[in-house]
Amino acid sequence: MKKLFITIFSFLLFLHINVNFVNAASNDFEKYYYDIGYKDISNALIESNELFKTNVALPSQLPALRFTHAFGKLNDLDGEENDELEFEFINEKSPNNHYKINIRPVAYKVIFEEKDIDQKVKLNDGSEAIFSKTFTDYNTLAFEKNGLQYILSVDQKSDKKISMKNLIAIANSVR
Repeated sequence: MKKLFITIFSFLLFLHINVNFVNAASNDFEKYYYDIGYKDISNALIESNELFKTNVALPSQLPALRFTHAFGKLNDLDGEENDELEFEFINEKSPNNHYKINIRPVAYKVIFEEKDIDQKVKLNDGSEAIFSKTFTDYNTLAFEKNGLQYILSVDQKSDKKISMKNLIAIANSVR
């Protein structure tokens, strides 16, 4: 429990420092996300730890983009196959500043077809990651750690182009 608290506290502190939250005039924007099942990141993380029966480690870095909002959502559907923890980082004023983290058990990981793999790279821990520009309209990096598959995605139309190197640095920050 102490490790969970430290993980949540560290991530929230990181968000507080790096995410420019906008409170005024964004109530409707936030309400939309809350209405479709999103909640604050810490509650989504706590729920996922219970569902996945593990402490989900989060990256300690974010892309160098400005975000106004961060939401989390646990998709706990019938059966375990589609269970997934999802985080959305968005900018209300710059919709292309959009970053997502999707986390699911490796047993139910997303399989990338060869045609969707632009490059395979090694992470600092020696594991392999898959980089794709064609899987979605996002630059995507998928990797496995601690029995979970992580998919990091940043909109290709973002204000600042986030490279594969940036996504690898974020992946390497997962402990």
